[in-house]
Amino acid sequence: FILYSGVMLIRDTLDPLLGKAPDRELVEEIRKKILSYPGVISAHDLMVHDYGPGRQFASVHVEMSADADVIESHDVLDNIERDFLQNMGIHMVVHYDPISTNDSFTCEMRKWLSEQVKSIDSRMTIHDLRVVHGTTHTNVIFDCVAPHGIGIEDSDLKKKIDSLVKSKYPYCNTVITIDRSFTSIVD
Repeated sequence: FILYSGVMLIRDTLDPLLGKAPDRELVEEIRKKILSYPGVISAHDLMVHDYGPGRQFASVHVEMSADADVIESHDVLDNIERDFLQNMGIHMVVHYDPISTNDSFTCEMRKWLSEQVKSIDSRMTIHDLRVVHGTTHTNVIFDCVAPHGIGIEDSDLKKKIDSLVKSKYPYCNTVITIDRSFTSIVD
């Protein structure tokens, strides 16, 4: 009994220090709470660190309209951080990702590409999409979340996505960052 208790105590102590995936219910609760704030379009790249009771830290990227007043957007993000600390005891750091919501091509590309990556794997998502128009070509820059266990190398995944984009938009070049997720929060 003493040996078993010792092993369990060591395991319970090491799990938070070595890192373990956050509880799915907690991730969903965080996601819903963030999306409930005015002006928040999406949230991604959530990371939760648990160092024992009363010592939870988290960071998340929040997408808001680039056309909104920066001071008002910053105030919303400050409110999110305060709310999580006061009501859930989580020290939250929120990164602001402004996204274009008034450029019709960017909005169309975001929607279309979000659907297209699901043809590779239904769990895939994109975020931080921005479009840079040039005289000879257009750069489409974004991050793609590749879920755990997808079994496709980053370079092959980039080629597949680039091929999808070029099939509809041959003048577009893709600049893709692949995010490998352990836990993904999606809309």
